[in-house]
Amino acid sequence: MTEGPTARYKAWLVYSKLGGKIVKRISAKSRRVNIDLQELLGKKFTGFDTYGKNILFIFERYGIRLHLMMYGTIHIYGEGEELRKDPKLIKLDITLDTHRLVVYNAPIVEIDYAYTLTRRLKKMVGEDPLRDDWDPERAMKLILRNQDKKIGEVLLDQRVIAGVGNILRNEILFRARIHPDRLVRELNKEDVKRIVDISEKLLREWFELKKRGEKISQTILIYGKSGKPCPVCGTPIRFYRQKPHNRRTYFCPKCQK
Repeated sequence: MTEGPTARYKAWLVYSKLGGKIVKRISAKSRRVNIDLQELLGKKFTGFDTYGKNILFIFERYGIRLHLMMYGTIHIYGEGEELRKDPKLIKLDITLDTHRLVVYNAPIVEIDYAYTLTRRLKKMVGEDPLRDDWDPERAMKLILRNQDKKIGEVLLDQRVIAGVGNILRNEILFRARIHPDRLVRELNKEDVKRIVDISEKLLREWFELKKRGEKISQTILIYGKSGKPCPVCGTPIRFYRQKPHNRRTYFCPKCQK
């Protein structure tokens, strides 16, 4: 699953290469095309944004929303360059001047007016640490609304802290020294603030690492390391699948309470 920092990095990378270029041709395989695609012809690629794991490309007054989920990919081809994947997998295909932007296998391709997509996305997702309008106080309130749920479950809810996926929620809770199965009602305000602060720090760190071309693996302390010693105390890291979503979960039985 593409997490928030990866989605933002991909959006940033596409815009850094194609921003300002003009749409010459466009096609899409999606039931969420709400305007005549011909209206995008001649429009300039004017910006991008992300809302959690959602990418928004802006072409003047129009927008294209992408959600890549597990298998969606974005490729940029130069003039005359051959496709690297099966054309049957193409969900979005845009020619911008001499370049071709192709999206494969994306489960969500939504095309509409930019303001419509923006309004909808703001209602769909919670607080996003990578956005300029990030509000940590509201993020805390959104967590605290889920009193009877496990904190490990709550962190996967995109209506709470948008952009946190399974790897991030494991790493956040390890750094916060909180067990994934703790119910939100069992946490005090300092616990919740620590979770929110670490979420902001780690998502932003991952985004900056990706922009610099560095691997995030250097920041992975616990995910995928079942049986290996905890980097803090040396206790073997444990693994289980947390219900109800059956997601891969790692924790240190000594550090996380």
